[in-house]
Amino acid sequence: MIVKFLSKSASFKGVSYNTRKIDKNKGELMKVSGFGPLQGINGLRPKDYINYLKAVSAQNPRVKLPQLHLAISTKGRSHSGEQLTEIAEQWLKEMGYGEQPYLIIFHKDTANNHVHVVSTRVDKQGKKISSAYEKLRAMTALHRVMKMDEVEQAKADLDVALSYNFSTKAQFMLLLEARGYAVREFDGKFQLIRSAKVVHEFNASLVTDQMKSYVFPELRQKQMTAVFHRYAALYNTTLVQDVVRLPRGSEKKGAGYHSDFSIYLKEAFGWELIFHGKPGKPAYGYTIIDHEQKQVFKGKQVMDMKALLAYEVQVDPEVLSRVSDKIPLRSVAAGSYYPLFLEDNTAGKSPVSSDWRLDAFADQDATLSSPINISISDDIDDEAIHGRNRQRKRQARTNTR
Repeated sequence: MIVKFLSKSASFKGVSYNTRKIDKNKGELMKVSGFGPLQGINGLRPKDYINYLKAVSAQNPRVKLPQLHLAISTKGRSHSGEQLTEIAEQWLKEMGYGEQPYLIIFHKDTANNHVHVVSTRVDKQGKKISSAYEKLRAMTALHRVMKMDEVEQAKADLDVALSYNFSTKAQFMLLLEARGYAVREFDGKFQLIRSAKVVHEFNASLVTDQMKSYVFPELRQKQMTAVFHRYAALYNTTLVQDVVRLPRGSEKKGAGYHSDFSIYLKEAFGWELIFHGKPGKPAYGYTIIDHEQKQVFKGKQVMDMKALLAYEVQVDPEVLSRVSDKIPLRSVAAGSYYPLFLEDNTAGKSPVSSDWRLDAFADQDATLSSPINISISDDIDDEAIHGRNRQRKRQARTNTR
C-alpha cells in the first residue's frame, strides 16, 4: 500500500476532478468531514465544498497553494472502498489533518483500488499544517495505521514468495522484485532492500529447500497455453516499453514492457507477464507469474515469445466492441473475480472460430473457476496520475528465469 501526493492548487481542482469521477460512476463519495453546517444541507454542489475550503485557506494568505490532494492505493482488490476509507481517516489523524475539512472518494475504475483525499493545508485557526519531511512521514504514518513496520512487511512478503512453486533462484527473486524489493544474494544469504536500505536478511537455504519440492504443473501449463491462444487473437501482443515519469513532466524509457494482451491477462486471470530486456533494446524473453495458483513459468513453457509476438488480432474491431462488456471481469465478491469467456450473442456468431474451445477446462479438477484474488502491483494505475502508460520498475538480470 502506498501514499501518492498529487498536485497542489489554489482553486482546489481536486474537488472538481473527483466529483467528475462520481458523475461518471467511476468514483464514490465515501466520507465528508469537517465542513460544519454544510454537512446538514442536501444537494451540495462541488462549488460549495470548494468555497468552504477556500474560506478556511484564506485565513493564511502566505500559503499560495493550499490544496492537499493525495491518493492511498492498495494492491489490486486486497482492500475494499470501506476499508480504504477507514485507513485514510486514521492516516489523516496521524498527519495532523483529522480535524480538517476533507473529502474521501473511492475510485473503482482501475486495476488497483484506491481512495483520493482532498483537504486544505491551512487549519481553522489559520495555521499551516506542517509539510516537513512529508513523504517520509506519510509512509511512516501509513505503516503505523497498517500496524506493520517495514521489517514485518518484508517477512510477510517473503512468506508469500516462498509459498509459490518456482524452479530457479531467479524466479524467486522476481517474485519479490514484483512486490517492490531489490534482492541481493551473497555469502549464503539473501537480502531484501527497499528505499536503499536492507529491511530483512535470511538464509539462502530457505529458497533452495523450496526449489527441491518443485513439481512442473503440466495441467496448468496446458490450460494457460489454451488461454494464450484464445486471447492473443483478441488483444494486441505488440510490446510497448514502459515509461518512467520524471519531475517537471519529462519522461524516459524504463526497463519493463507491456502489451494490451499482458494487461488483460493480469486483470482478468491474475497472470503477470514480466518481459526481460534492457532499456532501448527489444525484450529477449519473459516470465509468467500465476498468482491464482502460485506458479511461476518460463514464458516459453506456455508459448514461445516469437510465436506470441507474431500473433495477429483476428477479430473485427466493431465485433469486439459489441461484446466488450462480456470480455472483462465480473465481480462475484469483494476482491474476487471470475474470468468471462467471450460470447457474442448480439452478433449472432462468435468472433473467434466456433470450433475453438477450452478442452483443458472440461475436467472439473482442472478448472479456472475459483475466485482470483489479485495482489500484484503497488502503483496507483490512475490515468490522472500516471497517464495511460503503466509504470513498472523491474530490471532483468538473467535469461534463466
